Amino acid sequence: MAQINLLPWREALREERKKEFITINAAIFLLAAVLAGLIWMFFNHILSDQQQANAQITAANTQLDSQLKSLSGLQARRDEIVARMKVIQDLQGQRPVVVRIFDEMPRLTPANVYLTKFARSGDKFTLEGRAQSPNDVSELLRNLENSPWFRNAFMNSFQGTSVTPVSGSVVLRPEDGYGQFVLSVDLELPEVEGASDKGAQPAAVQNKMGAAS
Repeated sequence: MAQINLLPWREALREERKKEFITINAAIFLLAAVLAGLIWMFFNHILSDQQQANAQITAANTQLDSQLKSLSGLQARRDEIVARMKVIQDLQGQRPVVVRIFDEMPRLTPANVYLTKFARSGDKFTLEGRAQSPNDVSELLRNLENSPWFRNAFMNSFQGTSVTPVSGSVVLRPEDGYGQFVLSVDLELPEVEGASDKGAQPAAVQNKMGAAS
């Protein structure tokens, strides 16, 4: 005998498929949420690492700027020290020149000439003194020109002095009748220090580089 199912199986099948569809959709939604959460955590971790790296780079740049400022100060200090050392070296280099000049002047000054002032401005010297005659000053100029340490010797002025006789026991010195002169000369450093003089041999030295009395 045939069996006939009179129950509403189509509605039951539809309900079952509907439940399966809802379950599958819920599972897919849950899986999508989990994947979205994992992706968000991954990118958030990357972003956090990048922010930390940026912070480290910023701190390193700040420290580097501080070091560069310190190095800039050290460079300025170094330049100042180098400049001072150069000044000291220049002064030390000029010391033998000054010694040689003061050693040279008494040998170049004729017997009837003595100096009362010796001034220097850069490489130019101004000499003031007294001489018995202009010829003696001319001899001094020739000696200066023949010296390897001087050049461009020039007599600026020569003023004779008249001696007034004084009665009594006062005895005038020969120097009281000397004329006053002013001359200028430039410094010239010889190529070889200590080179022999080009000039004539000076006469005996009397009262050289002394102060006028």
